[in-house]
Amino acid sequence: MIRHTGANMETVRKSNRSAILKFINDNGPVSRKDLAQVIGLTPAAVTQICTDLLGEGILAETGTNSKSQGAGRKKILLDINYDVAYVFAITIEPEDTVIALSNLQGKQIAIKKCKTDGEKPPEEFLGDVAKSCISLKEAHPKIAKKLTMAGVGITGLVDESQGISSKAYGIWDEPVDVRGILSGKLDMPVLVENNVHALAIAELIYGTGREHDNLMVIKWGPGVGCAMIIDQQVYEGRHNKAAELGHFIVEPNGVKCSCGRRGCLETKISYQALNQIRPFAETDLGNAYEEAVKEGKEKAFDEAIDIFARSIVNSATIMAPDRIVLTGDLFASERIRQKLIAACGSYDEAWGQGKVVYSELWDRENYLGPVAICAKYLLF
Repeated sequence: MIRHTGANMETVRKSNRSAILKFINDNGPVSRKDLAQVIGLTPAAVTQICTDLLGEGILAETGTNSKSQGAGRKKILLDINYDVAYVFAITIEPEDTVIALSNLQGKQIAIKKCKTDGEKPPEEFLGDVAKSCISLKEAHPKIAKKLTMAGVGITGLVDESQGISSKAYGIWDEPVDVRGILSGKLDMPVLVENNVHALAIAELIYGTGREHDNLMVIKWGPGVGCAMIIDQQVYEGRHNKAAELGHFIVEPNGVKCSCGRRGCLETKISYQALNQIRPFAETDLGNAYEEAVKEGKEKAFDEAIDIFARSIVNSATIMAPDRIVLTGDLFASERIRQKLIAACGSYDEAWGQGKVVYSELWDRENYLGPVAICAKYLLF
């Protein structure tokens, strides 16, 4: 039997490299000696990998550990150089498209927001997106040479292996070769992922996923998106249709949903559905609720939150995540978040306060997902 030792060793080397970078990302600067102890590699192996990463500019020496004991050499600390590359981060959702220029840690250099025009042919609209990217690049010549790739998070079904938006609900009905169009116009690699899956990867790299291996990430606004993280990996499911929380059937013979089915959760709690109760801006659900309370008309909102809570608890009962992470514009109000968390806890105390949390990345959620898919590719 032929043993592919070279290929196996390369896989092991990449895995060890990824483990080192993930540990530093999650825990901060660390010495080579401490890395060897926590990762379980020999000091020689850690030194070799770190030397390679220093040579590539991915790691940087950041000084010595002031807590080192004894008269010997101080431990030299290593940290990730997140400025080693910059990326275009593009989020395309039914209402708005956000284009940002960022380093690999999600530090925003520039950002631009425009209306998503689903009436335009996809190639024409994506051409406009590419022009915006190029204008951002031209406005920041000092980092232009470090612009490495573009990440795209888009609503709906995505074939990430091909970079194709299979069906972008509320934008395009037909498959669109997002990678092919944008990579040709930007002259760089392009990664494409479902927008909520991209946010889940951001939680893994920058957020709650640094402390927990299994998460359910729920994005509310304008629709309802969900992604499952199992053992630090986003679960895709067959045809990338896993964790479609927004398309749980909650009402027999209900309103027809954008997915083609009837009675989906989204038809009850999407921004469009709630806006029919009382008009409000997407980030202003809390004030709309307060006004409804003053008028004694909050029942419709309460019913929507209750049905949302039931769907979440039912999902969590099956998936058993360590934490449920809330993100999206409709969660901007603390009162709305607390009402939902309280409703979840009323059905099952296991999913109350402390287990359902608001994303610490809330102020960057409109572009951080696409940054994360690039960082995962380039670093981890």
